[in-house]
Amino acid sequence: MSEMSRPSGRRAPWRLLLVVSLALNLFFLGAAVALVIHKSGRPGPMSAERNPADRSPAARIDRLAATLPPQDAKEVQAQFTAVEATVEAGRRASREAQEAVRRALKAEPFDPAAADTALNALRDARRSIWAALHGAVMKAAVNMSPEGRARLADWIPPDDPVRPKPASR
Repeated sequence: MSEMSRPSGRRAPWRLLLVVSLALNLFFLGAAVALVIHKSGRPGPMSAERNPADRSPAARIDRLAATLPPQDAKEVQAQFTAVEATVEAGRRASREAQEAVRRALKAEPFDPAAADTALNALRDARRSIWAALHGAVMKAAVNMSPEGRARLADWIPPDDPVRPKPASR
């Protein structure tokens, strides 16, 4: 019997085996590439360095520090560590104030004075977070190199598409 006259049912298992073999090879190739990337120490797609959507204070400080010379970056991170507890307390107060705003807006009957008080508390909580962060950055700037302070002056968060980049970059 020639190859052409062989029933097509006998070729089906070989085709299936070929497809399974190809799928396994692609799986192992993908796993090997992932392992190499992981071992290289490069940040993954969702790390703070690569995820501008992470708006936590720690992620913002990490992104700022990544633009500075190494010694200046260490100084910024050390100053942030010193105020981290204050920042976290401010974040807790902010979350509580957000809940108070929600409750005030949903209240029946609606009380504009209560909503205004809740919004003021929210604004104050957020202002305390920024005051702590800005204070840490300014304390770090005192000990930074001129190059580091220049980079700090030009720094714009990478996730802010609205503001133009400074001309000195």
